[in-house]
Amino acid sequence: MKKYLLLLFVVPVFAFTYADWVSIKIDDKVSVQFPVQPENKEMNGNAVWVSDVNKDSRCMVMLMDFTKFGMDAAQLEQEMAKEESFGQFRDGILGQIEGSKLIAEKKTKLQGYNTFEFDINMGKTDTAQLNRMYNKNIFIGSKMYSLSFYEKNNKPQTEERNKFFNSFKVN
Repeated sequence: MKKYLLLLFVVPVFAFTYADWVSIKIDDKVSVQFPVQPENKEMNGNAVWVSDVNKDSRCMVMLMDFTKFGMDAAQLEQEMAKEESFGQFRDGILGQIEGSKLIAEKKTKLQGYNTFEFDINMGKTDTAQLNRMYNKNIFIGSKMYSLSFYEKNNKPQTEERNKFFNSFKVN
């Protein structure tokens, strides 16, 4: 009997703690999971999905189509394979965030696609604000899928961050 009573109290807690995230179709090729239904908006002409994970973190996906800039898939692939493109891309991100500092960076391949990854301190000292940005940019065809995970100072969200980044699926 004690076991059943314990189950009645423990199972509901686990059900809320480990609930499945929501899978969102970014386009006909890619899907990403969010902790809850994200808000879909537009930023500088690009589709953006944003969702708070909890009070200490947020995740975001932005889809940028480079055909708007006259680049096809072959041109984008060639450009993003260049070492100087990686540096210019990094400097562009850092230039948009006043006071930011690069913690780590790497240029990799994800499922065979060029991927730029950055870990950035966003320069905020207020511990109530999101200050750490983990950013992964995956180039597929003529599109860039930019995944960003934001955390507050000294409040690492490793499990949630990994779940978000690992949920990226090419269909």
